[in-house]
Amino acid sequence: MESIKSLKDKIAKSSVSHYAPLHDVIVRKISVYFTWLLLLTPITANGTTVLQGIVGVIGAFLLIYPDYLLCVIGILLLQLGYILDCCDGEIARYYKTSSVNGVFLDLIGHEIVIPMMYFCISVGEFQRTGVIWFLLLGFSTAFWSLRFDIAAMFQTINVLFAKSDNPSYSYEKLKTESTSRATQQATQKPSFVRTLFRYPESMNVLTLLLFLDWFIPNFLPLNLSLVSIFLIVFGTLVPFARLYSIYKIFSGNEVEKRYTEIIETARKILNKK
Repeated sequence: MESIKSLKDKIAKSSVSHYAPLHDVIVRKISVYFTWLLLLTPITANGTTVLQGIVGVIGAFLLIYPDYLLCVIGILLLQLGYILDCCDGEIARYYKTSSVNGVFLDLIGHEIVIPMMYFCISVGEFQRTGVIWFLLLGFSTAFWSLRFDIAAMFQTINVLFAKSDNPSYSYEKLKTESTSRATQQATQKPSFVRTLFRYPESMNVLTLLLFLDWFIPNFLPLNLSLVSIFLIVFGTLVPFARLYSIYKIFSGNEVEKRYTEIIETARKILNKK
Protein backbone atom coordinates (compact mmCIF):
# COMPACT_ATOMS: atom_id res chain seq x y z
CA MET A 1 0.00 0.00 0.00
CA GLU A 2 1.27 3.46 -0.86
CA SER A 3 2.22 6.10 1.69
CA ILE A 4 -0.17 8.67 3.15
CA LYS A 5 1.70 11.45 1.34
CA SER A 6 1.30 9.72 -2.02
CA LEU A 7 -2.36 9.05 -1.26
CA LYS A 8 -2.97 12.72 -0.47
CA ASP A 9 -1.69 13.67 -3.91
CA LYS A 10 -3.94 11.14 -5.64
CA ILE A 11 -7.14 12.10 -3.83
CA ALA A 12 -6.60 15.87 -3.72
CA LYS A 13 -9.82 17.73 -4.43
CA SER A 14 -9.70 20.51 -7.01
CA SER A 15 -13.13 22.03 -6.32
CA VAL A 16 -13.79 25.18 -4.32
CA SER A 17 -13.70 25.30 -0.55
CA HIS A 18 -16.75 24.18 1.40
CA TYR A 19 -16.48 27.41 3.44
CA ALA A 20 -16.72 25.22 6.53
CA PRO A 21 -13.69 26.04 8.71
CA LEU A 22 -13.38 22.70 10.50
CA HIS A 23 -13.99 20.79 7.28
CA ASP A 24 -11.31 22.63 5.34
CA VAL A 25 -8.75 22.88 8.14
CA ILE A 26 -9.18 19.68 10.17
CA VAL A 27 -11.49 17.02 8.71
CA ARG A 28 -9.76 16.75 5.33
CA LYS A 29 -6.47 16.15 7.14
CA ILE A 30 -8.03 13.39 9.24
CA SER A 31 -10.12 11.70 6.56
CA VAL A 32 -7.10 10.62 4.51
CA TYR A 33 -6.08 8.19 7.27
CA PHE A 34 -9.56 6.63 7.30
CA THR A 35 -9.47 6.47 3.51
CA TRP A 36 -6.09 4.72 3.67
CA LEU A 37 -7.62 2.06 5.96
CA LEU A 38 -10.75 1.69 3.82
CA LEU A 39 -8.63 1.14 0.72
CA LEU A 40 -7.29 -1.99 2.42
CA THR A 41 -10.83 -3.41 2.29
CA PRO A 42 -13.09 -4.27 -0.66
CA ILE A 43 -15.53 -1.48 0.20
CA THR A 44 -16.38 0.87 -2.67
CA ALA A 45 -17.02 4.61 -2.65
CA ASN A 46 -20.79 4.05 -2.74
CA GLY A 47 -20.44 1.41 -0.03
CA THR A 48 -18.66 4.00 2.11
CA THR A 49 -21.53 6.42 1.49
CA VAL A 50 -24.01 3.82 2.73
CA LEU A 51 -21.78 3.10 5.74
CA GLN A 52 -21.67 6.82 6.50
CA GLY A 53 -25.45 6.95 6.49
CA ILE A 54 -25.75 3.94 8.80
CA VAL A 55 -23.20 5.36 11.26
CA GLY A 56 -24.98 8.73 11.15
CA VAL A 57 -28.41 7.22 11.81
CA ILE A 58 -27.08 5.21 14.78
CA GLY A 59 -25.36 8.30 16.13
CA ALA A 60 -28.49 10.42 15.77
CA PHE A 61 -30.60 7.74 17.45
CA LEU A 62 -28.34 7.76 20.52
CA LEU A 63 -29.15 11.45 21.00
CA ILE A 64 -32.67 10.55 22.19
CA TYR A 65 -31.35 9.25 25.51
CA PRO A 66 -31.27 11.57 28.53
CA ASP A 67 -27.85 10.23 29.58
CA TYR A 68 -25.23 12.73 28.38
CA LEU A 69 -22.65 9.98 27.94
CA LEU A 70 -24.82 8.23 25.34
CA CYS A 71 -25.48 11.56 23.65
CA VAL A 72 -21.75 12.26 23.47
CA ILE A 73 -21.17 8.82 21.94
CA GLY A 74 -23.95 9.60 19.47
CA ILE A 75 -22.51 12.95 18.42
CA LEU A 76 -19.06 11.38 18.03
CA LEU A 77 -20.59 8.76 15.73
CA LEU A 78 -22.14 11.61 13.73
CA GLN A 79 -18.68 13.17 13.49
CA LEU A 80 -17.30 9.82 12.33
CA GLY A 81 -20.10 9.68 9.76
CA TYR A 82 -19.00 13.06 8.42
CA ILE A 83 -15.41 11.87 8.13
CA LEU A 84 -16.70 8.89 6.14
CA ASP A 85 -18.67 11.39 4.06
CA CYS A 86 -15.31 12.82 3.01
CA CYS A 87 -13.80 9.36 2.51
CA ASP A 88 -16.34 8.26 -0.10
CA GLY A 89 -15.27 11.03 -2.45
CA GLU A 90 -11.61 10.33 -1.77
CA ILE A 91 -12.07 6.64 -2.57
CA ALA A 92 -13.95 7.56 -5.75
CA ARG A 93 -11.11 9.85 -6.83
CA TYR A 94 -8.52 7.18 -6.00
CA TYR A 95 -10.25 4.53 -8.10
CA LYS A 96 -11.54 7.10 -10.63
CA THR A 97 -15.10 5.91 -10.04
CA SER A 98 -16.80 9.24 -9.33
CA SER A 99 -20.41 9.06 -10.50
CA VAL A 100 -23.73 10.86 -10.50
CA ASN A 101 -25.21 8.01 -8.46
CA GLY A 102 -22.55 8.61 -5.83
CA VAL A 103 -23.52 12.27 -5.51
CA PHE A 104 -27.19 11.26 -5.33
CA LEU A 105 -26.55 8.71 -2.56
CA ASP A 106 -24.52 11.27 -0.64
CA LEU A 107 -27.31 13.86 -0.73
CA ILE A 108 -29.95 11.29 0.24
CA GLY A 109 -27.85 10.43 3.28
CA HIS A 110 -27.70 14.09 4.30
CA GLU A 111 -31.46 14.48 3.92
CA ILE A 112 -31.95 11.58 6.34
CA VAL A 113 -29.20 12.12 8.92
CA ILE A 114 -29.32 15.91 9.39
CA PRO A 115 -33.05 16.25 10.23
CA MET A 116 -32.82 13.10 12.36
CA MET A 117 -29.96 14.68 14.34
CA TYR A 118 -32.03 17.78 15.10
CA PHE A 119 -35.14 15.89 16.11
CA CYS A 120 -33.37 13.23 18.19
CA ILE A 121 -31.41 15.78 20.23
CA SER A 122 -34.72 17.47 21.04
CA VAL A 123 -36.16 14.14 22.23
CA GLY A 124 -33.18 13.76 24.55
CA GLU A 125 -33.60 17.29 25.88
CA PHE A 126 -37.32 16.69 26.40
CA GLN A 127 -36.54 13.56 28.40
CA ARG A 128 -34.05 15.48 30.55
CA THR A 129 -36.34 18.44 31.23
CA GLY A 130 -39.92 17.37 30.55
CA VAL A 131 -40.42 20.60 28.58
CA ILE A 132 -42.54 19.79 25.52
CA TRP A 133 -41.43 22.98 23.75
CA PHE A 134 -37.98 21.53 23.16
CA LEU A 135 -39.56 18.61 21.32
CA LEU A 136 -41.56 21.01 19.15
CA LEU A 137 -38.49 23.15 18.46
CA GLY A 138 -36.54 20.07 17.42
CA PHE A 139 -39.32 19.00 15.08
CA SER A 140 -39.42 22.52 13.64
CA THR A 141 -35.66 22.49 13.02
CA ALA A 142 -35.76 19.00 11.49
CA PHE A 143 -38.71 19.76 9.21
CA TRP A 144 -37.51 23.13 7.97
CA SER A 145 -33.96 21.88 7.45
CA LEU A 146 -35.28 19.74 4.59
CA ARG A 147 -34.45 21.34 1.24
CA PHE A 148 -37.96 21.04 -0.20
CA ASP A 149 -37.61 24.50 -1.75
CA ILE A 150 -34.72 23.29 -3.91
CA ALA A 151 -36.47 19.97 -4.58
CA ALA A 152 -39.60 21.81 -5.75
CA MET A 153 -37.52 24.09 -7.97
CA PHE A 154 -35.92 21.16 -9.80
CA GLN A 155 -39.21 19.28 -10.00
CA THR A 156 -40.65 22.36 -11.69
CA ILE A 157 -37.70 22.37 -14.11
CA ASN A 158 -38.47 18.71 -14.89
CA VAL A 159 -42.02 19.78 -15.75
CA LEU A 160 -40.64 22.49 -18.06
CA PHE A 161 -38.56 19.91 -19.91
CA ALA A 162 -41.47 17.47 -20.12
CA LYS A 163 -43.80 20.17 -21.47
CA SER A 164 -41.29 22.01 -23.65
CA ASP A 165 -43.72 21.83 -26.59
CA ASN A 166 -46.13 24.05 -24.65
CA PRO A 167 -45.55 27.69 -25.76
CA SER A 168 -45.97 28.88 -22.16
CA TYR A 169 -43.00 26.75 -21.09
CA SER A 170 -40.75 27.26 -24.11
CA TYR A 171 -37.11 28.15 -23.54
CA GLU A 172 -37.36 31.23 -25.74
CA LYS A 173 -40.12 32.63 -23.55
CA LEU A 174 -38.57 31.74 -20.20
CA LYS A 175 -34.89 32.44 -20.85
CA THR A 176 -33.26 35.19 -18.83
CA GLU A 177 -29.85 36.84 -18.76
CA SER A 178 -29.68 37.02 -14.97
CA THR A 179 -27.57 34.63 -12.91
CA SER A 180 -29.53 32.43 -10.54
CA ARG A 181 -29.24 32.88 -6.79
CA ALA A 182 -28.02 29.27 -6.47
CA THR A 183 -25.11 29.95 -8.83
CA GLN A 184 -24.19 33.15 -7.01
CA GLN A 185 -24.24 31.44 -3.62
CA ALA A 186 -22.11 28.56 -4.91
CA THR A 187 -19.29 30.97 -5.72
CA GLN A 188 -19.59 33.36 -2.78
CA LYS A 189 -18.26 32.84 0.71
CA PRO A 190 -21.18 32.87 3.19
CA SER A 191 -21.04 34.92 6.36
CA PHE A 192 -19.65 33.29 9.51
CA VAL A 193 -23.08 33.32 11.16
CA ARG A 194 -24.74 31.71 8.16
CA THR A 195 -22.04 29.04 8.11
CA LEU A 196 -22.89 28.06 11.69
CA PHE A 197 -26.43 27.16 10.60
CA ARG A 198 -25.21 24.89 7.81
CA TYR A 199 -24.09 21.28 8.06
CA PRO A 200 -21.44 20.30 9.12
CA GLU A 201 -20.82 23.42 11.23
CA SER A 202 -24.22 23.11 12.94
CA MET A 203 -23.17 19.60 14.01
CA ASN A 204 -19.86 20.97 15.28
CA VAL A 205 -21.67 23.61 17.33
CA LEU A 206 -23.94 20.92 18.79
CA THR A 207 -20.90 18.76 19.58
CA LEU A 208 -19.27 21.57 21.54
CA LEU A 209 -22.46 22.40 23.44
CA LEU A 210 -23.08 18.75 24.36
CA PHE A 211 -19.59 18.40 25.80
CA LEU A 212 -19.98 21.64 27.79
CA ASP A 213 -23.35 20.51 29.16
CA TRP A 214 -21.79 17.19 30.13
CA PHE A 215 -18.79 18.66 31.92
CA ILE A 216 -20.35 21.89 33.27
CA PRO A 217 -24.03 21.12 33.96
CA ASN A 218 -26.59 23.67 35.19
CA PHE A 219 -24.39 26.75 34.97
CA LEU A 220 -26.99 28.76 33.04
CA PRO A 221 -29.93 30.50 34.79
CA LEU A 222 -33.41 28.94 34.81
CA ASN A 223 -31.78 25.49 34.58
CA LEU A 224 -31.36 25.98 30.85
CA SER A 225 -28.76 23.84 29.13
CA LEU A 226 -26.67 24.94 26.17
CA VAL A 227 -28.43 22.30 24.06
CA SER A 228 -31.77 23.89 24.95
CA ILE A 229 -30.43 27.27 23.79
CA PHE A 230 -29.34 25.58 20.55
CA LEU A 231 -32.87 24.24 20.04
CA ILE A 232 -34.47 27.61 20.78
CA VAL A 233 -32.21 29.43 18.31
CA PHE A 234 -32.35 26.84 15.53
CA GLY A 235 -36.03 26.00 16.02
CA THR A 236 -36.87 29.69 15.65
CA LEU A 237 -34.49 30.84 12.91
CA VAL A 238 -34.29 27.82 10.58
CA PRO A 239 -38.02 28.07 9.62
CA PHE A 240 -37.63 31.78 8.83
CA ALA A 241 -34.53 31.05 6.72
CA ARG A 242 -36.35 28.37 4.71
CA LEU A 243 -39.43 30.59 4.20
CA TYR A 244 -37.15 33.41 3.06
CA SER A 245 -35.51 31.05 0.57
CA ILE A 246 -38.93 30.06 -0.79
CA TYR A 247 -39.86 33.74 -1.12
CA LYS A 248 -36.63 34.55 -2.97
CA ILE A 249 -37.08 31.62 -5.37
CA PHE A 250 -40.66 32.70 -6.12
CA SER A 251 -40.16 36.47 -6.30
CA GLY A 252 -36.81 36.31 -8.09
CA ASN A 253 -37.95 33.96 -10.87
CA GLU A 254 -35.20 31.56 -9.79
CA VAL A 255 -36.79 28.60 -11.57
CA GLU A 256 -36.56 30.35 -14.94
CA LYS A 257 -32.98 31.44 -14.23
CA ARG A 258 -31.87 27.95 -13.26
CA TYR A 259 -33.72 26.47 -16.25
CA THR A 260 -31.88 28.88 -18.54
CA GLU A 261 -28.51 28.04 -16.97
CA ILE A 262 -29.05 24.30 -17.42
CA ILE A 263 -29.91 24.67 -21.11
CA GLU A 264 -27.08 27.14 -21.78
CA THR A 265 -24.58 24.86 -20.03
CA ALA A 266 -25.78 21.90 -22.09
CA ARG A 267 -25.40 23.94 -25.29
CA LYS A 268 -21.84 24.95 -24.38
CA ILE A 269 -20.92 21.31 -23.74
CA LEU A 270 -22.43 20.20 -27.06
CA ASN A 271 -20.70 23.03 -28.96
CA LYS A 272 -17.32 21.88 -27.64
CA LYS A 273 -17.79 18.43 -29.16
